[in-house]
Amino acid sequence: MEKFRWGFIGAGMIARKALYPAISKSSVGEIYAVASREADKAMTISPKGKIYTNYDELLADPQVEAVYISLPNAFHLPLANRAMKAGKHVLCEKPLGMNAAEVRESIAISKETGMMLVEASWNRWHPRTKRIREIVESGKLGKLTRIRSAFTYDGLDDSNIRLDPKIGGGILYDLGPYSTVAPLWITGFPEVTDLQVQTVFHKSGVDETTRVNYKVGGVQAETVTSSNIPVSHWLIVEGTKGSVRTGGSDSFFSHNNPSTLEVEINGKTKIEHFDACDPYQLMSDAFARKARGKKDWVMSLDESLRFAELFDAAFAKMGKPH
Repeated sequence: MEKFRWGFIGAGMIARKALYPAISKSSVGEIYAVASREADKAMTISPKGKIYTNYDELLADPQVEAVYISLPNAFHLPLANRAMKAGKHVLCEKPLGMNAAEVRESIAISKETGMMLVEASWNRWHPRTKRIREIVESGKLGKLTRIRSAFTYDGLDDSNIRLDPKIGGGILYDLGPYSTVAPLWITGFPEVTDLQVQTVFHKSGVDETTRVNYKVGGVQAETVTSSNIPVSHWLIVEGTKGSVRTGGSDSFFSHNNPSTLEVEINGKTKIEHFDACDPYQLMSDAFARKARGKKDWVMSLDESLRFAELFDAAFAKMGKPH
């Protein structure tokens, strides 16, 4: 098909290091236009068409079919809503919104305008991630009993935007869309109960270590995110007949590298291998095909809403406004 024409809103690190190379290598889409407050940053993404320093000018460009939004968290949905009202489909960086009320409002705008809105949780398009859900659905693990996940790093400078409460900083917003919500999609989104939260706050007021434990459909979920714990990554799903766990130290960010999955069923262990791939490209290509009316899988807004509702409940337990 004719290449799908993307407009980028924001030209920061994620846009430059993730979506730019992904779409540049794609046979499905192309970066047609980029809007950034700084024109020199926009130029680093090498659009086929125009560079804008005003977001609304990009949204008014009739050649742009969809926008990818990679602004700081607090600006995601305000720009997404403007884009949908301007007739553009939207692929928006995670987290989709600052709370469930924002997400519900944007869902309504998506339905009203007929424009797609998808949260860019890129790891969900990874073949290994899809395989985990496939194994769970097969019933080979028996009745699920526990899911454990972690995504941590340390060494953030105090000036990093991830620690700025005015623009949606905090580790739950940063890494929670990976590890904290994993038990939800693994189990198929049953009811969440028995929520418990332990938090260490940064001096800026945002959460820098957050442990969120809960039951989802009776399965015990134990999750941790942190920006002040040495790097650790795991995803382990346990059942009455076996378990599955990600190998290596890339549970939620395997990108352009081979990866593995350890599957143990009835005492027998098998290592499954996955070729190197670019999940950002898989995500953006699937989005483009779906927007053009072809069949493909994209993460639903219902899932994004369930994630936002879990975060709302966790922030309420922290006693932290958001």
